Amino acid sequence: MPPLIKPYEIKISDVKLNRLQQKLALTDFSSLDDLKPTHGIKAHLSMKSKVEARLNKLPQFITSIDISNLGAFDVHFVYKKITQPNAIPLLFLHGWPGSFYEVSRIVDALAEGDGNGAPSFHVVAPSLIDFGFSSASKAFNSSTTP
Repeated sequence: MPPLIKPYEIKISDVKLNRLQQKLALTDFSSLDDLKPTHGIKAHLSMKSKVEARLNKLPQFITSIDISNLGAFDVHFVYKKITQPNAIPLLFLHGWPGSFYEVSRIVDALAEGDGNGAPSFHVVAPSLIDFGFSSASKAFNSSTTP
């Protein structure tokens, strides 16, 4: 039976944001005297609802993938499928540090093409394990890896 793919909506709880603020408060940063107040952590955290709304416009999903000897992992991904019959499947993998967010500004252009004969793509952009909204990795060691 194929894995169940469910729609996904980003909802970051205030509890998680408060925990992040506590961790950041305990972090030693280099001098930030030259930065404007709009560059602060609080300014970014206060934009949570705007960022969530913008990211939730992306077609997002989550599925569970079972990896032998390691168990199941939830993998979050963006999937922009279009009706163009000749569209090319494109797997967009982010690097480190990075996330699916890297594709958010170009996914529509990749899917729709330029209207002048350039190819269009069915875009799949997963959050790799340990990134974004996918599961955290489980212990990798010599007894669990094949």
